[in-house]
Amino acid sequence: MAQVKLGLKLAPVISSNRAKNDAQTVENDGSKLKFSVGLIADKTLSDTYFLSSGLMYLPKQVAFRNADGTVEEEYTIQYLQLPVTLKLFTNELAPDFKAYLQVGSGLEIKVFDEPGDPSFVTVEKFTPIDIPVILGAGIEYRAGINTTLFGGFSYQRGLVNVVNEAATGFGDLQLRSTIFSIDLGVKF
Repeated sequence: MAQVKLGLKLAPVISSNRAKNDAQTVENDGSKLKFSVGLIADKTLSDTYFLSSGLMYLPKQVAFRNADGTVEEEYTIQYLQLPVTLKLFTNELAPDFKAYLQVGSGLEIKVFDEPGDPSFVTVEKFTPIDIPVILGAGIEYRAGINTTLFGGFSYQRGLVNVVNEAATGFGDLQLRSTIFSIDLGVKF
């Protein structure tokens, strides 16, 4: 019964962040479309419960501006994500179709960061990790004996302030990520 299914996942993501500081002088400065890709593994715990994990490449948008509009900054940060979630499946909704709910967390390790404009940098150093809460829902279609196609939506809310060191004058600058994604993939 302890079967493991491996697969590939591609997810267009809308990445933004939640920005604030002590003086309430910063705010979020928009979202960007990015693409996440990686390997997934679903381990059978019972007929309807699966432990899901993997290794995902996850780029994020970090952008903020001063409330008066004098400072606008954008950074690109890239992570390797190790998600650990529980997938809860329904019985078949139609032949070979099942729905699922997904809940869990993960560890994200920063592998790259770059400012959009290196001439003026407020965030001098980023935190090397992030830990998101992951919530999702979707459907799976068994397309053959060993092939399963899936599609769904997920929401990831970062819990860690990604700013480790900020320039003076910004107080306690806090940036936390928010991601909405469309999850598409195949398992073998």
